[in-house]
Amino acid sequence: MTNHELFIEKLSQQALPVKRPWHTGWRVLAWTLMALPCGWLTSLLVQRVATDWSQSGSLVATLQLSLTFIIGMMATGNAFLISIAGRRPLSWRWFAPLLVLWLGCVMFSLSQASPVNPHAEASCYTFMLVVSTPMIVLVIGYLRRTRSLHPLRSLATAGAGVAFMALTLLSFCHPIEVHPLDFALHIAAIITIVAFTVLLGWRWVMIR
Repeated sequence: MTNHELFIEKLSQQALPVKRPWHTGWRVLAWTLMALPCGWLTSLLVQRVATDWSQSGSLVATLQLSLTFIIGMMATGNAFLISIAGRRPLSWRWFAPLLVLWLGCVMFSLSQASPVNPHAEASCYTFMLVVSTPMIVLVIGYLRRTRSLHPLRSLATAGAGVAFMALTLLSFCHPIEVHPLDFALHIAAIITIVAFTVLLGWRWVMIR
């Protein structure tokens, strides 16, 4: 077509208005209000026992729960920021103190744990994968709304957010004590959730 003006006019007639996405804070809040209930409902499929908050060490466990929730929300918000061109995500300096404090709580709990793990039959790994499944679908749906110039970073960060939200839910049905096997399963689940988020969301989030 040699008439560029006619071509532009036809394209403009076919163009649809673009709806501006919500502010990142509102998107994180909306995702959290959807993801956590969905994760909790999914957890009913897994054998679990409610946490006994009357045990010694519950204060440290409560701090761990708070930290995982905050880190999960911040990581999800960062994933949304990375997906939009021109937005500046939070740097690692925001996450480092929280992660160090969380690891410190875990190390303290490990040092206080009894030599024998009476809850060895409970699979933290399976629980985290099960509850993260609907949260992964939801976060990919949110990222698909804007797509991303950096899909790997967006999805990996979103996967980390989902993983820490799964840890938050795990805190409500996990013994106060954390044993080495528990912690190893938690880390393995985090890595798996991040990998699944990237693999499942790649074709939906990348800009074509």
